[in-house]
Amino acid sequence: EFPKELTEYIAFLENELNLPISIVSVGPDRKQIIFRK
Repeated sequence: EFPKELTEYIAFLENELNLPISIVSVGPDRKQIIFRK
């Protein structure tokens, strides 16, 4: 689960871009990726 601020920011981006965000990178390594549902 993401912090509230990040969840709100992702929702803002999805709304502005009119695109779903399903992958969030949390670091430079390929293993540092979170897939959203």
